[in-house]
Amino acid sequence: MTEEKKYPRAKPAKLVTVRSLSADAENPIKIMGIVVEAQPGIALVQDILDDDVDNAGSIWAIVEGTLDVAQKYILIGDVTEKKASDGNELRLAVSLSYSIDSLDVALYKETLGLEEKVNQALSR
Repeated sequence: MTEEKKYPRAKPAKLVTVRSLSADAENPIKIMGIVVEAQPGIALVQDILDDDVDNAGSIWAIVEGTLDVAQKYILIGDVTEKKASDGNELRLAVSLSYSIDSLDVALYKETLGLEEKVNQALSR
């Protein structure tokens, strides 16, 4: 008889805005963003979930392969820090990237708001 192996369940990634990230963020995290610059292995991603579009944050994402510029993605990974000449810089070590170019972001945000209201009503 073979022994059944048990694998620990991966911790779910929390959906966050880039602006709210810090070096001590609880990993893994999930962001939604649009690619501003891209090269093989790295891409600059601007947050599309942030309500304040003018002040939306951006982060360098370390990826396998190349992400397409002007495409929207959900990125899941761990926040890391890189030493730079002007201080430390946050980066996202991406373990999963998924194109969401056809996603209606406004409708998705509305859905998240409704989910929050339902959770508040249920916790009373």
